[in-house]
Amino acid sequence: MSALNGTKPSTCTFRDPAFMKNRNAPVHRWVPWIAGYSKDFVQDALTRLDGDVGVVLDPFAGVGTTLIEADLAGLPSIGFEINPYAAFVSRIKLNSHSVASNRLRAAIRDFHDYSRSVRRNGMRPHTSPPVGFRTRASFYSPKVEREVLLALDFMTRQDEQIAILFRLEFAATMVDYSNYSYEPSLGMKKSVGRQHVDDYPGMDTLMTKFEQIAYDIEWYKRNRANSERQSGEIFENSFLQSYNKIDRQSVDSLVTSPLYLNNCHYNRNTRPHLYWLGFCQ
Repeated sequence: MSALNGTKPSTCTFRDPAFMKNRNAPVHRWVPWIAGYSKDFVQDALTRLDGDVGVVLDPFAGVGTTLIEADLAGLPSIGFEINPYAAFVSRIKLNSHSVASNRLRAAIRDFHDYSRSVRRNGMRPHTSPPVGFRTRASFYSPKVEREVLLALDFMTRQDEQIAILFRLEFAATMVDYSNYSYEPSLGMKKSVGRQHVDDYPGMDTLMTKFEQIAYDIEWYKRNRANSERQSGEIFENSFLQSYNKIDRQSVDSLVTSPLYLNNCHYNRNTRPHLYWLGFCQ
């Protein structure tokens, strides 16, 4: 396991580890993550290893900050993440450079035309809300839920690669137009003095996210240090129970954020995503 090459911990300084800066960073900004840490922190950690980094492991990978930074640096990476939604996000990020830009741009144009047609023709959705998902107040108001379900109808018509990206952008924005918010844990907006969302241009929000993802994928392709190398690997398991999935002495460096150190309620915060994306019933 690589160390900080003799540097005493008391003299080590790292850039701000908070996730806030990731909100403006390509690829990292796709999904808000209360428990995340910054890409700058990971960059500093890898730089301090003076090139002796090798295979990078994040045993509590979250939404993939460590894995993406290792990949951008041309390094092989391995992650473990027990939360199915977070593992889903990490996997999409790591493989997004393989998406054909022309196909993605065509899907964006199709979604733009579809959203206009939906509003013009008063279409009814075929998709239904997830079975078993219950909240104290309605998660979506009726008008918002109709628009969400119609957007998900569009997703079902796409090929797998585009549909997965669409699921990601929906998951990334779904709380924005709901009657819930992070304060910092997920709770009703009215509990913190905010109004319920009776109506909202959800498809416009999805379109904006679609455009951002397309731009970032092209950026990612240009900025990978080793464009020929395969993506990092993410295991949807607890590292504490499944570390035997990787060979002994195959990891050189470990960069992670200890789980639960920030007292966030991970299950509650991602419960809507787990249900609406079909990870639980």
